[in-house]
Amino acid sequence: PQIIENSDFDVDADLVIKALGFDPEDLPTLFDQPELGVSKWGTVHIDWKTMMTSAEGVFAAGDIVRGASLVVWGIRDGRDAAEQMDKYIQAEQRGETRAAG
Repeated sequence: PQIIENSDFDVDADLVIKALGFDPEDLPTLFDQPELGVSKWGTVHIDWKTMMTSAEGVFAAGDIVRGASLVVWGIRDGRDAAEQMDKYIQAEQRGETRAAG
C-alpha cells in the first residue's frame, strides 16, 4: 500500500465488527463477555442445537466456532444461527425463556 497524505477520514457507525486473523484472540476480553466459553484454540463454544454461546442471547457461527473451515460450512452455520436467532426472539416476545448454550 502507498500512503497518501491528508487522506484520513472518519466514518460514523453504530457497530464495528473486527475481522479476526489466524491467531487466537482473547474473545471474552475483546467482546467484554467474561462468561463467553472458548476452546484452547480460541474458538467460541456453542450449543449446536441452538447456536447460542454461553452468553445469553449471543449466537455464533462459522470460523469463530469451527476454526478455519470450508465456506459452505460457514454459510450453513450462518443460516442455522439466523433460524435459531429468529426462534429466540419470537420466544422472548411471547415471554418465554431459553437457557444459554
